[in-house]
Amino acid sequence: MENTIKKVYVDANGLATFICLNCGEVQKEQAQVYMGINGPVKIQCKCGNDFDVEIEFRGLYRKGTGLDGIYLNVSNPNNWGKMIVKNLSMQGCKFETLTANLLNPDEEIKIEFYLNNAKNSLISKRAIVRYVNKRYIGCEFKELPGALNPDLGYYLMKL
Repeated sequence: MENTIKKVYVDANGLATFICLNCGEVQKEQAQVYMGINGPVKIQCKCGNDFDVEIEFRGLYRKGTGLDGIYLNVSNPNNWGKMIVKNLSMQGCKFETLTANLLNPDEEIKIEFYLNNAKNSLISKRAIVRYVNKRYIGCEFKELPGALNPDLGYYLMKL
């Protein structure tokens, strides 16, 4: 049996829920003790089974994608390029630029991409760059409080 690493999300109370794939035992633990650990964490069940999990401290589900799009630096419209959205949540995304970029943390950008859903929905967002690692960019969507995007929300539902 191959050892796949399951992603576990921390709930609003700071708890991570681990479910043993061998016996179905459910364990809840304070996730804070795992903060700062890079990579998977080994969990041992009462039945003796060990399994690896990746603990995700971000509050919202991120969906892995491969969506083509474009980005544009709002303060320097000549700084734009093509991108591939690598993962997506209601609050932001991670994308890879196809060429070197000149983006920096805290800059405002505009991004556009089409979802691969039945409607081929266009998503157009303003966002703040939160991190830059060579061609990989993490950004947080700049939204008005309470703003919803039904197409994006439905796309991100875990079905």
